[in-house]
Amino acid sequence: MMENKRLRPVWILFFIYLIIYFVICLGLRNQQFLWLELACLSMVISIYLLIKNKMPKKQSIIISLILALLYLVSNIYQFNIFSVFHGILVFLSSCASFSVFEKYSERSLRFVRNEKKKDILISIIIGIVCGIVWGGINYFLMIGSNPLVPTNVFKAFLVALNPAVMEEISCRCIFFAFCLYMAGGEIKHGVQSFTVWFMMIVPHILPHILFNTATGIFESIVSFLISLVLYIVVFGYLFAFLQKKRDIFSAMIAHGVVDWIRFCIFGLPF
Repeated sequence: MMENKRLRPVWILFFIYLIIYFVICLGLRNQQFLWLELACLSMVISIYLLIKNKMPKKQSIIISLILALLYLVSNIYQFNIFSVFHGILVFLSSCASFSVFEKYSERSLRFVRNEKKKDILISIIIGIVCGIVWGGINYFLMIGSNPLVPTNVFKAFLVALNPAVMEEISCRCIFFAFCLYMAGGEIKHGVQSFTVWFMMIVPHILPHILFNTATGIFESIVSFLISLVLYIVVFGYLFAFLQKKRDIFSAMIAHGVVDWIRFCIFGLPF
């Protein structure tokens, strides 16, 4: 029972996030503000974890810098002040996650499952295969309601680095690290395990859905819940599963391939 109480602050923070989410949906009706809210939440968690655990080892800082640079490169076609903010966020959330993982190494996620070339290759293959399969699923889900807008393959690849890096590190990995730290490095079955899966999936999914009451309260709630479940089943669970059961690297590749396929066929998101 005491173990479950350790994660109570995680749920309190999530419900605060949820309240602000609905305020933005009903008041501002702007999806970009939903992503900004999630980024701010991630920034708060990252700073908190860094204060508690300090910076990670040199190798982890280098990896974090590389990830931040990759993110900045992905914004070459839409670079602005928010690109700088998110680049800093990627660096800090990566460092914060590594600082927790170094403290609780037995229960942590791995950036790569193993540094052997064979294992890295396996992670790449798993990521590509999962990305192609789920990219195909996404194609069939979108084809009925979205026009075809063929895009330059290389340009689509660069832009796809954006969600592959930022969303997997700053919108998913950091939430696992936060749960692991608050649980004292011991994630057990039951409520703790559910909390971890929930926090790795739902906060990241919510900005994809703009709750709208234009069709009526009941219809809006039903539509919102259907969209939420669909995102969880089709996409959210896959990337969280890859992070937990394989490594962060494979999840990043899978996420990038899914979005690369979407951008190539349906155009860039700007």
